[in-house]
Amino acid sequence: MGAEDQTTQGSQGNPLATGSSHRLFLTLYPGTDHESQIRCRRVVTLLGSRKGCKFYLRHRRISSLHVAIVNDGNQVVAVDLVTPTGTLLNDLKMSHERLSDGDMLTIATWKLRVDLKDSSDATNPGVDPVALEIAPSTVALEHVGTGKVLHPHRDVCVLGRQNGCDIVIDDTSVSRVHALLFNYFGHPSIFDLLSRNETFVNDEPVKFRVLEDKDIITIGESLFRVRVVGSAVTAPAPTNKKAQDGTAALTQEQVNGDMIDIRAAEAAQRWRIAEKVPKSARKN
Repeated sequence: MGAEDQTTQGSQGNPLATGSSHRLFLTLYPGTDHESQIRCRRVVTLLGSRKGCKFYLRHRRISSLHVAIVNDGNQVVAVDLVTPTGTLLNDLKMSHERLSDGDMLTIATWKLRVDLKDSSDATNPGVDPVALEIAPSTVALEHVGTGKVLHPHRDVCVLGRQNGCDIVIDDTSVSRVHALLFNYFGHPSIFDLLSRNETFVNDEPVKFRVLEDKDIITIGESLFRVRVVGSAVTAPAPTNKKAQDGTAALTQEQVNGDMIDIRAAEAAQRWRIAEKVPKSARKN
């Protein structure tokens, strides 16, 4: 019922937030025998009732994966992982919010005070396993097989099987909440949410990966091609024109017409943008 200060997520799979990020501390009430601030050093901090979460909170109203807190190098964002009982931020129900110093998160019977401090160890190479200069970019996902293109507009996008995820993948091999897509210092990145069947990038299982243009993400039976702004995603092209790698270049009509504004659609609809793709298609 307490918090585990030593994360079990692994340093290679969930890197330390870089030295120029905010330093994030959470204080849990009620906590252990003595009150203490717990430093959240990783890019992603998970809270839930499943072992492997940074904060392992056992309660019938807490989902196995309940909240993800992402320190993306520019801001700290809390995301409720599509839970039936919800999460409160300053006593108001939240789904995706930027955190500020002094905010109070409520999960079932626990309250967590957020303390954000400017980092003073920006030159410390020991906390910078993924050292990236800030280079703002945006990412689109092209569903291999259907050609549908999704441009997430949220800072942190949740992919999974559960209705309410930003990208719903109707596939029993996909976990309820499977992965997070977000920009880390402006670089599109993916993080696997302790999923049953893992997340793959270019056929390699990954926990955390900074993505590059034309990378192939595999989640369950669905494949997504990464399209980073500055590549074919933003370049108008005839529909029959092929990119150098043999894939069809995206037209401006596709870019403008097939993008889904999740912020506008999420309250009224559930988007199932991914369809099952046979395993044999993974080699294509």
